[in-house]
Amino acid sequence: MKIAKITAFASIEHIEITDVPKPRPNNGEVLVQIGACGLNYSDVLQLKGIYTGGPKPPFYPGIEAAGIVEQAGEGVSELTTGSRVAVINSGNMFAEYATVKAENCVLLPDDLSLEQGAALLVHYLTAYHSLITVAHATKGETLLIHAAGGGVGTAVIQIAKLLGLQIIGTASTEEKRHKIRQLGIALAVDYGDYEKATRHFSQGNGADIIIDSVGGELLRKNIGLLNHFGRLVMIGFASQQSMAIDPVKLLFHSKGVLGFHLNAVLKNKKLLFESRDCLLNWIRAEQIKPQVGHTFKLKDIGKAYQLISSRKSFGKIVLYP
Repeated sequence: MKIAKITAFASIEHIEITDVPKPRPNNGEVLVQIGACGLNYSDVLQLKGIYTGGPKPPFYPGIEAAGIVEQAGEGVSELTTGSRVAVINSGNMFAEYATVKAENCVLLPDDLSLEQGAALLVHYLTAYHSLITVAHATKGETLLIHAAGGGVGTAVIQIAKLLGLQIIGTASTEEKRHKIRQLGIALAVDYGDYEKATRHFSQGNGADIIIDSVGGELLRKNIGLLNHFGRLVMIGFASQQSMAIDPVKLLFHSKGVLGFHLNAVLKNKKLLFESRDCLLNWIRAEQIKPQVGHTFKLKDIGKAYQLISSRKSFGKIVLYP
């Protein structure tokens, strides 16, 4: 079977498509024929060797996919041959087949495509827990979401709407700002305008919640934009720059800076299953819809990495094995 392999840290030249034997499921596992793979920005950081705790070359990348169960291992009863599933795993997902633990699979609603299934788990679980578990979002609050046109950003917008938040989003191009307006965002602005726009929109109060996947200099500006009792949730560091935080300013202005990584949820099965079921209910009710913005064949994986690295993509980038 075909699978992507990273042979060295650095650039896309070190991603190759290779042949390996088709795996067999062990106890508690299923063999999935993958129909679509989801590319995440964390995959770029792993390729560059700057993802904390990430794998070392050679390794097989990809943490998210969707496909059809071909074989269930012993001890698996909830999934059978032909089950359509979304999968989250520690790697090996950019492939034609993969074996995964049955508990890491989610049955897909009939009207959700495999492409949308590959855009579901990482981004929508991140959005859900950033807003609900970490930020404790409350109806009527003002939310500022950076990189609003990306995979996580489009997920945050849809869930924030369901929570009754007033949403401001930044995006780098007018094309992406137009698309996030169509998702129902209250205000879409360029990065150069967002501070002034946020203060004007909030009548000078600032944002109650900020979701930041960029960090760096943007983090300093964001802290200054927080309202009293505001919460800034860091979900990434696309800038790859660290920024010192003054705890005294947080103290006297009653603000908080929090971090969120999906690993914390994956280790808490109760929390994972509750949020997963909630997301599926929203999908069945047509209240949220995974946004697939770009598709590539697996053999063109280098082009997909280039696009997501450029920060010009919209929604999820999906690969076809």
